[in-house]
Amino acid sequence: MKRLSLTILLILSLFTAFAENLSSISVEYFGDIGCSHFDLFEEKILPEAEASAGFSADVEYINVLAKSGFERCETRLAEMGYEFRFSPVMIIGNNVYQGDSAVEKGILEELIYAAEHGAYQPKQETEIPVQKEITLAFLPVFLAGLVDGVNPCAFATMLFFISWISLRGGSRKRMVLAGSGFIAGVFAAYLLIGLGLFTIFEAAQNLTLLRTVIRYLFSSAALVLAFLSLRDAFLIQNTGKSESMKLQLPSAVKKRIHGVIRETDMNKGAVLLFSALFITGIIVSLLELACTGQIYFPTIAYMVQSGSGGNAILWLLLYNIAFILPLLVLFVFALTGVSQKNLAGFFTRHIIKGKVAGALLFLMLAVIIWISG
Repeated sequence: MKRLSLTILLILSLFTAFAENLSSISVEYFGDIGCSHFDLFEEKILPEAEASAGFSADVEYINVLAKSGFERCETRLAEMGYEFRFSPVMIIGNNVYQGDSAVEKGILEELIYAAEHGAYQPKQETEIPVQKEITLAFLPVFLAGLVDGVNPCAFATMLFFISWISLRGGSRKRMVLAGSGFIAGVFAAYLLIGLGLFTIFEAAQNLTLLRTVIRYLFSSAALVLAFLSLRDAFLIQNTGKSESMKLQLPSAVKKRIHGVIRETDMNKGAVLLFSALFITGIIVSLLELACTGQIYFPTIAYMVQSGSGGNAILWLLLYNIAFILPLLVLFVFALTGVSQKNLAGFFTRHIIKGKVAGALLFLMLAVIIWISG
């Protein structure tokens, strides 16, 4: 009986040792499937870590942007005593890693430990840091919105609008109401357009071919636009005329925009006046998109390529706040008594600087879209 007991214990100990002697580790990777870090992890970080440790990982990739994927991520994190803060999230055995750098470091450590001990690494009592790199990632988006807000298309339209309401707006109160409605309409239109484009580009990211097309198309387009912006700057410098610019709205579209503004009835009550100018702002935004979209589209491509994920609304809000900021400043100047002529003169004097700034922005977007892709 005693020998039987010893035999059973020996078998159990051997079975336990065998069970813990892993041949590979199981990994759950929750990320923006199609973003740059996902590709980098799958194609470079993981293979290099496996080669370095001499051990393999069985990875399950889950799209955290999908509802089911996000819910699963939250559930798994809750089971392990954590909450979702940002992606990517990697769960291996007893440990959770959140953020690019943590994932890259964690996969190597887990593989090395498994190779040496044949088991998962014990739980590491480490505080998950607050992601800081997102602050710098927002900077190109803000700058793009700001440059877009002072581009000739948007600025010239706002100057015309200010001139029109100054002549027909009556009291300052009605001017504030009309201007606020118009700017709110512009903001709402661009935000909704951005959300639609972001959704389309994000969906395309899940398809390798389309993701490659986005990368090549928008990085190339940004380079072309950078060249055209510099060309416009040289043309204006040599001729002294802004009419020689290539990156501007066609005359027919300009006339249509002016017509839409002129057709707005200012003789309405407060609510109807605001609503009318709000709708006018939306229509004008759609007409201007052929010009302002030259910056907006590549910027959204950058957002997607950079893996903004759940921060899409924040990115787009930031862009559009920056976009309407010059219009708000212009409008405030007009309300304080600065003449439309002086405002137009200021714009004309600095148009070359604006074109150069636009060219630099396009160059920056071309580089970071290519790198992020």
